[in-house]
This record gives sequence, structure tokens and C-alpha cells, in this order.
Amino acid sequence: MPKYHVHLYPIVCVTLRDVEAESQVEAIKKDEELVDLYKLFAGASPDHPRVASIQYADALDGFLVDEDGDTQYNLSTTYDSDYQST
Repeated sequence: MPKYHVHLYPIVCVTLRDVEAESQVEAIKKDEELVDLYKLFAGASPDHPRVASIQYADALDGFLVDEDGDTQYNLSTTYDSDYQST
């Protein structure tokens, strides 16, 4: 039976509170620059006290499947959330 390496791409909700800005879009841009998502998802504690919660958003954006032994990734396939190859 073949073996595969499956990469799940979950959607995660990071909630930030008390954002002062002139508009909603400005608030998004401020916090997008403020939070180091790479560090946050590597298990570090939140960089800023405004990070109120981090949780799985009950959705997957897609998948990547690599076949074991395919070192050139010629057989790797991406799938959308409905399991259709893209």
C-alpha cells in the first residue's frame, strides 16, 4: 500500500481586540503588520496583548499530497476543500 505525506491547510481565526484606527481596513492593516503569524503558529505566546484568542475556524482551505519516495515532487497534487484536484 502506498504512503503519502498530507499537508492540511486549516483556516485559523486570530482575534485582536481594542484596535484604534480611522477605518476597518486601517485596523486590518495595522494588526496584520503587528502580529507575527509565523511566530504565533510556531507555539510562541502572542506578541501583543490585543491578541484575544486563537482558534481553528472549523474549515480547511485545501490540501497538498506528496507521494512517499517522489523526491522531485512530480506526483504531488493539490486539492481544494471539496477534495477536487486543482
